[in-house]
Amino acid sequence: MPASVVRRALAVLAVLGVGAPAAAQGGFQTLDPSYGGETARRAFYGGFAVSGEAAYRDGDLLGVPRFATAGSDLALAARLDYALLPQVDVAVVADLMNGVRNGSTGLSWVIVKPYWRNEMTDYAVRVAVDPASEGGLGFRQTDVTFLSTTALSPAVTSDLTLGVRRVRTGYVRVDESAFVESPDDLGGSARLAASGPERERLVGQEVRASWGYNVLFDPAGSRLTLGLAAEAGDYAIVRSGGPTFSTDDAGADPEAEPASERIRSGIGWMRMGMEFSRPDYQLAPFVSLPVVTWADVQGDPVRHGPRPEKVRFGLRVTLR
Repeated sequence: MPASVVRRALAVLAVLGVGAPAAAQGGFQTLDPSYGGETARRAFYGGFAVSGEAAYRDGDLLGVPRFATAGSDLALAARLDYALLPQVDVAVVADLMNGVRNGSTGLSWVIVKPYWRNEMTDYAVRVAVDPASEGGLGFRQTDVTFLSTTALSPAVTSDLTLGVRRVRTGYVRVDESAFVESPDDLGGSARLAASGPERERLVGQEVRASWGYNVLFDPAGSRLTLGLAAEAGDYAIVRSGGPTFSTDDAGADPEAEPASERIRSGIGWMRMGMEFSRPDYQLAPFVSLPVVTWADVQGDPVRHGPRPEKVRFGLRVTLR
């Protein structure tokens, strides 16, 4: 292996080691792989690029409290891209807003992205993992996405992405009560005993697809973008641990399986934006409008058409 490749790999490992694990980004967040605005072509030169994004998005887009964003609706994120090989990039994404709220900023995603080209089309496969660990095997989130960018004319290109994600996130809720006595109808008593914190884990799959066009308007590659994106997820929220019941009368089942709750959701987006490119930097404002929103929680469906009040907008700045 060439010495230059070894030095690049060591540099990337040093970058990956500086961040503490951060909370998972959750469903459909900004600067999330497959969110939008990414193509199958490398967008930087000279070996690396640093990006920052500020965006506003409604924290309760789906109307499902499980997916509501805690704290501010403002999103702040940073991303470092590095050309590990001539046709392979690696990147790390950090959620800065989580650091503002909790006092510690860690990595949200670690990404590997190989490229190749065939005739007039560029292709890429992006593999992204959420590096935070909860003591189990595997990653909390794993995302695999296929991207293609096709030149339709010297001034028009089209982008297509298709991605799948495995989600296994969780958090702990603590019941403050130690014991609660509650009489029943038969004269006995039911005792609620605190047996430790209750753990909730979200396990599921997500599918995402996007398709759009780009119109180039200057020799530096600046472009106007217009596209559609669809996101769908099927999740189970499994509860275990926490308070347990014991009673003098038969009725409690110590062998009972953890309670679970199923959530299915889908969102259709219209995304518009512009990328103003120069050799050393890039400015990219964008607006995304949810045109269809659907969620089903234990058979209780929620449906919405276009909702301008839920629009997302932001600005990404890239130094390259």
